[in-house]
Amino acid sequence: MVDPALQSAIEAMSLDERLELVEFIESTVDAAPIEIGEEAKATIRSRAAELDADPSIGLTWDELKARLAARRG
Repeated sequence: MVDPALQSAIEAMSLDERLELVEFIESTVDAAPIEIGEEAKATIRSRAAELDADPSIGLTWDELKARLAARRG
């Protein structure tokens, strides 16, 4: 659970500041293996099959970056 004071401080940050915080937190996390359950694996396989069947439902990496940049203003 996030400390309420920390949560308030984060909510007061600008979007750019929060994105920088996310990048910092990511840099401090060990690259430990992540356990993925069978239900999650099935969901991933199903979504991959949907994308293979209809590539128009997905985004390219460049399209995703452009959408994120547009949201940042």
